[in-house]
Amino acid sequence: MDAYTLRDLLTKAVTDAGAGPGTTALTFDGRDMTYGELDARSTALAAGLAAAGFRKGDRVSVIMYNRLEWVELFFALAKLGGVLVPVNYLLAPSEMQYIVEDSDSRWIVVEDALAPAVAPIADQLTGRTIVEVGAPTGIGTAYEDLVAEPGTAAAFALPDVRADDLFLLQYTSGTTGFPKGAMHTHSTVLWNSYHQIVDFDLRTDDVYYVVPALCWAAGFHDCALATLWRGGRVVLGRSTGFDAGAFLEQVERHGVTKVLLVPTVLKRVLDHPGFDRYDTSSLRMVLSGGEPVPPSSLEGLKAKLPACDVLQVYGMSEFPTLMLLMSGKDAAARPGSTGRACSAAVVRIVDENDVDVPPNTVGQIICRSPASMIGYHDKPEATAETLADGWLHTGDLARYDDGFVHMAGRAKDMIITGGLNVYPAEIERVLAAHPDVVEAAVVGEPDEKWGEVGVAHVVLRADAHLDSESVREYLRGTLAGFKVPRRYRLTTQPLPRTTSGKVQKHRLEKVGPTA
Repeated sequence: MDAYTLRDLLTKAVTDAGAGPGTTALTFDGRDMTYGELDARSTALAAGLAAAGFRKGDRVSVIMYNRLEWVELFFALAKLGGVLVPVNYLLAPSEMQYIVEDSDSRWIVVEDALAPAVAPIADQLTGRTIVEVGAPTGIGTAYEDLVAEPGTAAAFALPDVRADDLFLLQYTSGTTGFPKGAMHTHSTVLWNSYHQIVDFDLRTDDVYYVVPALCWAAGFHDCALATLWRGGRVVLGRSTGFDAGAFLEQVERHGVTKVLLVPTVLKRVLDHPGFDRYDTSSLRMVLSGGEPVPPSSLEGLKAKLPACDVLQVYGMSEFPTLMLLMSGKDAAARPGSTGRACSAAVVRIVDENDVDVPPNTVGQIICRSPASMIGYHDKPEATAETLADGWLHTGDLARYDDGFVHMAGRAKDMIITGGLNVYPAEIERVLAAHPDVVEAAVVGEPDEKWGEVGVAHVVLRADAHLDSESVREYLRGTLAGFKVPRRYRLTTQPLPRTTSGKVQKHRLEKVGPTA
């Protein structure tokens, strides 16, 4: 991708993919935006930002729900040589402040509905320009005031931008500590999108529906960006709460062909009582990741959408975000597998000395790819450890079986009980297969006798009649005795998750009472 930058993408969609300037590129909340409008608006915004003092290399923290301005800003920064810093709008003000300061952001773009989260820290963010999207709240400059007049925008000379210029700081979810900014260039982001065009057979007639928040690594610069590269259409879903019925209505209205649904959301869609009332025949592919898709959901999808393929994916902020892929056909033949490497990655499973382990032996997943991050922002030691010898060390444990990867969990999540290694992911898969279990997570807790024991946090259906002993007996029917957790916490409340769908295991003690 040395010849391309992200600002070339819109032009290539029109000239190479066959999408004319009048072709709809984006749809949100009843409003359409064409490729021509997106190109013109993003150029006008770039010109306005430059006139307001924006310099190449400036970092911009973005605190917005899903909306068209998010995408406009994405391409404006690509044209300016700026650096996008997506900020999770669910964070506490102090956590937002950490990312703004850690990323050295000179600009903060926040929408009106989220201004109350920024207001408490605005006085501490001195030397930074705050831009407001939507109704004015008085904490910054109006976004629309920065969009230059057509004549000014046309005369604006874009700065020189190279493929290896930094474009994105994608902060990790911080499930185990302070988040780190994974650095991505124009080239790494484009490689990530290009392999998706290949692996997901993206076409000009595709309509991709965005369910996740755009601040998530898989929110925009994954399949959505790849869809625009191909000249397709991207429909942005609201990120203020998922409604299965509203989603199905959007699929019918817009002829959605592809979508990413994390397993818990996929289950809600399939279980929606009005599912059969909607025309979902346009769906060709459902992507799912964050955790394994339960067999019941795979069976439900096959029954309700027999012509739709399900592709299970695995990735992370450091490789945003689809390193491993698993088709529905392969999933049926190899239950429990996460799949094989995508077309842009080489994946190995190694021991503590980075030596490849034998088949069916648990080791760490490492990856080499032009789509991988180039390092962590201002974290040289973490960068050296994670990108040792050019290989991205994921910290995730897995084993190979006939070329397919089977996850065993995070290295830091592994439980050592009585000297034996127990991998939570294996237990979580078995729990998820129980018809009365909505979701589950397993963690280790200190124990005087065993050193550490497994604790299963199990979310039950509202009408379930399970207790700790019945769950324990269920697990004993499938797992070796030493793998069965010794403690249980049963609840009907959902597990705490990040916006990317990952369970926040460090918060599980707050889930509910012990059963």
